[in-house]
Amino acid sequence: EEVRHIRTPQEVRGLYWTASTAGSERSDELLSYMKEAGINTVVIDLKMDDGKISFVTKDETLSVYQQTVPAITDLDGLLTKLYDNEIYRIARIAVMRDKKFVETHPEFAMKQSNGNLWTDKIGSVWVDPAVPEVAQYAIALAREAYARGFDEVQFDYVRFASDGSINSIVYPVYKKEKSKVEVMQSFFQTVGGTMREEKIPVSFDVFGMTFWSFDDFNIGQRLVDVLPYADFVSPMVYPSHYVDGFGGFANPAEFPYEIVKRSLDEGTRIIHGFYAGSDAKLRAHWRPWLQDFDIGAVYTSDLIEAQIKAARDAGASGWILWNARNVYEPAKYVEA
Repeated sequence: EEVRHIRTPQEVRGLYWTASTAGSERSDELLSYMKEAGINTVVIDLKMDDGKISFVTKDETLSVYQQTVPAITDLDGLLTKLYDNEIYRIARIAVMRDKKFVETHPEFAMKQSNGNLWTDKIGSVWVDPAVPEVAQYAIALAREAYARGFDEVQFDYVRFASDGSINSIVYPVYKKEKSKVEVMQSFFQTVGGTMREEKIPVSFDVFGMTFWSFDDFNIGQRLVDVLPYADFVSPMVYPSHYVDGFGGFANPAEFPYEIVKRSLDEGTRIIHGFYAGSDAKLRAHWRPWLQDFDIGAVYTSDLIEAQIKAARDAGASGWILWNARNVYEPAKYVEA
């Protein structure tokens, strides 16, 4: 059966779904809510938190990473249902945080000096971003996602680890002859460049602070290196994730409009000289992740709508709401 794709909406209005949500009856409930509320996009995890592929893959080279009982048992049926409801479908692929890939390829894992696996603050296992096979795996999974019917591929965890005992990491490939920035430049060029060549719409998730500084914050991630190989860049500008006092705000979570608007404006300012097009075209590459969870403040509809207004006022081409449990506060999503 011919795979049909949906063109990117003029304004992406999106919700995040875990693979477990996508493969359960909860997806029908959320789909009904999305249709009623004017949400036109869904972002679906193709990996579980441990890195296992969440659906039945048709690529034999990927089957080794698949869940024994996939969370999404009928991916094709799900994608068809979403297409029939005119929902733009984005496949989210977490890259560097991947326990399953490490189990299959222990030689590519970040380790401690005693040979044990290195883990971050929450116990997650990471792969060395300098390993070429990591980029090739991401490309292979992205190709299948698009071939199966997803309209866009979004890559997350595209960086070096940011927390935990960073200085104790022993890298199997990254030996510091190159900087972390250079390693990630190569990754973005390889993965994003391949997607662009194959005409697969591609986006990357980045930390919100990458829109404020050319510093890579010791994770190798800079906006100037991501943008040339992305159709869209999605900074995680959750107001609660900015430190108290940031921008002069005692509690940034209580100022969602200001934090989101200023973040997108700053990204435009710092990248302006590296982009040949107009500011309006540059701003259209921004598609922020917005907060729909109660950290720092209780996120009522007013605070959610303030973020959406900020994204629009900043010229972004859309936005996506994040709630880890996929429980979303009802809000007005469509501009009057």
